Amino acid sequence: MRTRSSYARSLASAFGLTALDGVFIVAAYLWALESTYPVTQEFGESFLARIPYLLIFLLVWSVASFDQHLFRTQGNAGLTGYAFAVTKAMADALVVSTVAMALFSSQGIDRRFILAFALGALAAILIVRVAGRIVLWNFRRRGINVRRVLIVGANERTARLADVMQARDYLGYQFAGLVEDDPDRVPILAGHGIEHLGKIDRLDGLVREGRFDEVYVSLPIRSHYETIQHIAHLCEGEGIPVRFIADLFPLRIATNRLMYVEDIPLLSLSAVPEHQFELALKRALDLAVSSILLVMLSPALIATAIVIKLDSRGPILFAQERVGQNQRRFNMLKFRSMVVNAEALRAELEKMNEADGPVFKIRRDPRITRVGRFIRKFSIDEFPQLINVWRGQMSLVGPRPPLAAEVARYSWDQRRRLSVKPGMTGLWQVSGRSDVSFEQWVELDLQYIDGWSIWLDFQILVKTFRAVVEGRGAA
Repeated sequence: MRTRSSYARSLASAFGLTALDGVFIVAAYLWALESTYPVTQEFGESFLARIPYLLIFLLVWSVASFDQHLFRTQGNAGLTGYAFAVTKAMADALVVSTVAMALFSSQGIDRRFILAFALGALAAILIVRVAGRIVLWNFRRRGINVRRVLIVGANERTARLADVMQARDYLGYQFAGLVEDDPDRVPILAGHGIEHLGKIDRLDGLVREGRFDEVYVSLPIRSHYETIQHIAHLCEGEGIPVRFIADLFPLRIATNRLMYVEDIPLLSLSAVPEHQFELALKRALDLAVSSILLVMLSPALIATAIVIKLDSRGPILFAQERVGQNQRRFNMLKFRSMVVNAEALRAELEKMNEADGPVFKIRRDPRITRVGRFIRKFSIDEFPQLINVWRGQMSLVGPRPPLAAEVARYSWDQRRRLSVKPGMTGLWQVSGRSDVSFEQWVELDLQYIDGWSIWLDFQILVKTFRAVVEGRGAA
C-alpha cells in the first residue's frame, strides 16, 4: 500500500542521513585528534581516551536531529531555518557531550580538541546537509519527487494553505485539484490555478483513479462530520494520507501541535515552549551547573553565613513562599539581608514603594543590614537559590518567582509568566534589573517565554555574570 511504501522510504531516508552524519562526525573527530595530537603515540592514546566522548556526541546528535526534524524530507523550513536547525542540534550535542565528559572523565576535556571537533563537525554536516537540501529542492522545482495534493473544501484556510505551498515550491507540493459542493466558494481559490474537479461525491472515483498522493480536508467539522469520516475511511482503504487543517480556533499566541498518549492523537494548543529534548537538556544543565556551583562556592557560602550571623541577630537563610510554574508554591531561599522583622515592617513602608505595578521595591530600604547591602549589591544573597534549582523548583534562567499577593493583582495576560519554571536570572536582570518598570519586566518575561532557546539562556547567563560583577541595577 502507498502508506507503507511512503513510510519505508522515510525510514530509509532517516537511516541514510544518520549514517552519513555519522561518517562526517567520525571524520571530524579524527581530524580534530590529528590537529591536536599530531604525534603517532599521542594520537593513538587520545583516540582511545576520547571514544566515550564520540559515542555520547553521536547519541545526542541523533536525538537532537530528530527533535529538530532534520530527517524530514518534506520539512517546511527555508534554507536559513534549516541551517539554524542543524546548528542548534550541533550546539545541543556539543554542550551535553562536553558537560558529560567534564563531569565523569578523569582525563577532562582539551579545549583545543573541542574547538577543532566543533568546527570540523559543524562545517562538514552543515555543508553536506544544506547542499543536499538545495539539490532536493531543485529536483522538486523541476517536478521530480513531488507530492500531488487534492483539496477538499474551499475557504480562507485552504486559500492560506495554497499561498504557503505555492510560495515555497521547494516543499515539493503540486495541486491535483479541488472538490467543493458549493460553487460560490470555488472562486476563493481561483487565483491559485487549482482546477475544480466537481463535488465531493466525485471523490470515490478520483481516489480509485490514483491522481493524487495526499488529501487535504478543510471542511467545518460540525456540519460535515459524516463526510469527513467517509473521506478518512475511503483514503485509509487506498493507502492515501489524509491531512486535516487543524487551525480550528483563532489563537493570539498559542500554537497547534499534534501529540500522542499511546495511540490516542491529541491536538495541543500551547503558548509555552514544548521542545521536549531542549527542556530535558535545560533541566540536565540546571542540575549539573547548580551541583558544581554549590561545591565550588561552598567556602564563600560558609563565609557569608558567618558574616551574616556576626552582623545581626536572626537566621542566616530567609525562606519566603513564592509562586512557581503553574502557580505551585515553594519556599525560595536567600541569604538574610534584612532585619528579622522585615516582613512586619513592610506595611509601614508601603507608601515609600518606588516600583509600579504589584511589586514592592525601595532603593534605600531601611530594613537592609550593613552586610545585607553589600551582598545584595553583588547578588550574593541569591546564591542559596542554587538549592531551589537543584531541587527542580527553579531554573538558572527564567522569570523571577513572584509573591502570592503580587500574583493576585496580575492581569490575565501577566499570569502567562507563571507558565514556565521561574529562574534565578532572566531578561529583566540583564536589562536594568531594579531600574526596569513592572510593565517592561512582564514584557521581557513574555518575550523570553516566546523566544526561548538554550542559546538564549546561555546569553542571559553571560550578561548576568557581567551585571553582577559590576553591581548594576541591584536594589
